[in-house]
Amino acid sequence: MERRAGRGTQPGGRLKWRTVIIPFSTLQFWVNFLIVVAVIGAILVGVYYQFLSPKAQARRLISTADKQFDQAIVMGVKELAFEDYRTVQETLFQARKNYDDRKYTESLILGEQAMAGLEKALEKLRSDEYFRRERAASFMHLKGDVEIQVAGSLGWEPAKKGVKLKKGDKVRTRSGSSCVVQFDDGSQLTIKSDSLVHIDELSEDVRTRTKNSAIKLLVSDVEASILRPTARGSRFLIETPGSVAQVRKARMNIRVDKENQTEYKLISGDVSVNAGGKDVRLGANEVVRLAREGQVVSRGRLLGVPLPQDPPNLDWRVGARKVFPVAFSWSRVPEAANYHLVVATDRYFTKVVYDSSRIRGGGATVPDMEPGIYYWRVSSVDGRGRESLFSPFSVFRLIQDQTPPFFAMNDPIVLDGADGGRIYMAGAVEPGSQLSINGSAVRLGPDGSFRIFRGLGRDTGSVSIRAVDPAGNVLTQVRELR
Repeated sequence: MERRAGRGTQPGGRLKWRTVIIPFSTLQFWVNFLIVVAVIGAILVGVYYQFLSPKAQARRLISTADKQFDQAIVMGVKELAFEDYRTVQETLFQARKNYDDRKYTESLILGEQAMAGLEKALEKLRSDEYFRRERAASFMHLKGDVEIQVAGSLGWEPAKKGVKLKKGDKVRTRSGSSCVVQFDDGSQLTIKSDSLVHIDELSEDVRTRTKNSAIKLLVSDVEASILRPTARGSRFLIETPGSVAQVRKARMNIRVDKENQTEYKLISGDVSVNAGGKDVRLGANEVVRLAREGQVVSRGRLLGVPLPQDPPNLDWRVGARKVFPVAFSWSRVPEAANYHLVVATDRYFTKVVYDSSRIRGGGATVPDMEPGIYYWRVSSVDGRGRESLFSPFSVFRLIQDQTPPFFAMNDPIVLDGADGGRIYMAGAVEPGSQLSINGSAVRLGPDGSFRIFRGLGRDTGSVSIRAVDPAGNVLTQVRELR
């Protein structure tokens, strides 16, 4: 291929054209080269606008932040870290608004702030400590000189009913004093006199609802009633010198003496004790004694606990007298020589009205008990004076009733006949009462109602009514017939 590439000047002022010959392959190379350069340029421009421009970066960052925000909501950021949730939500809203207004640089900055806030919130949500909520226990009953040392304090102060106990607090009871501490899961700890108890842990995982409780006993004598946990994985630990007991559900007594020896008495439940590097499983009605280093000193059976029988729990007894004799009975324990009966007017047995530990046989009668609400419990004592734990208490009520029974009856209906006629009567009397009309017993319904036909002589112009309520109060009436 040839072409004219330029012009020259000849003598005489005339121009002379020169011919330059360019091979076709060379021309094709440069054309292809320019096409490649244009394509690469277009790709670079596309990459810039798609990935590197503030608009692209802002769009990508907002999309990533949206996905992470949705993940954080699923993990509970809205419920568990509400302030972080609101901050990130507001920042993302402003980032989207600036993007829509084509303020891509501002949108990019806000997107980076939202991502930083999300990372902070997600780090919290992945932490077990963040989900641990502090719980509290409280004093339900106080007797005598009971003191509390608040966590971080060096001084002791008098305990008050209803005061909350938290992690790190200590409870101390003096001689002759006691208290009842109730945990928020319903478990109770009765701390007897001359005891020192340290609250090691009271926490709850808000995700799984598992509750962890731990107490440390120094020189102490405590009675524990631990309820079965509602959430799987919950645990209740009792630490003494040389041992740690893990309790799932139990009714037990733990005593630590001045030589730091520990005695576990388990009535019922599921308790595993780690002592001296070994696991010791406690069975029902078993006692285990440990040395201060955790070695098992002795292991044996507890004296059986008698079961209350009469008065039954929640029983009501009504009488017309000012005082009542009440007969108590319980199941016998083969190894028992005596029984210890305690009757009080409060569930913590601080207001005792009867206390005897020399009762033989399976019952006793307490005379002259005034009307009111009473609690009672019983334990067994063997020939060497060793006493079992007390039975669960039962409660009953004595009521004085000197009011005659309620009675109501419609007007009798007399039906004449050759034999003197019959009479129809209907009405009601106080439930539980006994009713007789003209000396004959009347059958009553569960609600005290009655409907009867009775024969009536010709010379009878009235009926005699007598009602006796459960307390023995008597009502008598005479109804004239018309």
